[in-house]
This record gives sequence, C-alpha cells and structure tokens, in this order.
Amino acid sequence: MNDRSLMILGGMLGAVVGVGAGFVLFTERGRRLRAELQPEIETMVREAMRLSQMLDELKSGAPAATGSAAAGPAAWPRRTT
Repeated sequence: MNDRSLMILGGMLGAVVGVGAGFVLFTERGRRLRAELQPEIETMVREAMRLSQMLDELKSGAPAATGSAAAGPAAWPRRTT
C-alpha cells in the first residue's frame, strides 16, 4: 500500500468513527444505547481496576491497604463443587 492509499483509508476510517460518535452522542437512539450500556461499562471498569490492584499486590507481595481491594479475593465468587 502506498502513502496515498493509506491517507484515503485513514480519512474513511475517521469519517466512520465520526459518524458513529455523532450517532451515540447526538441522537435519541444513541442516548438510549448509552443508558443501556452504562451499567455494563461500569462493571467492566470496576473489574479491570480490581484486576490491576490484584496484579500490583502480586508484584509487591503485600496487599494494598486502599480502595476496594481491601475486600481481597474473598469478594470473588467461590466454586461450590
């Protein structure tokens, strides 16, 4: 692929992303979609933060004393088999 093709492809990709962002931000259907996805996004962010804290604890060898990580692994669901 030459530079011109990459420029055209980049412009088209930017236009598609712009249209998608405009739909989600400025239309009623986009607002409803955001409202429906918000709880799932918040859950994913919380779980990513917990995972990051757990990885930090594993690296340092000591549990973190701040945030929701104080609950520790006990907060994770346990197998009952």
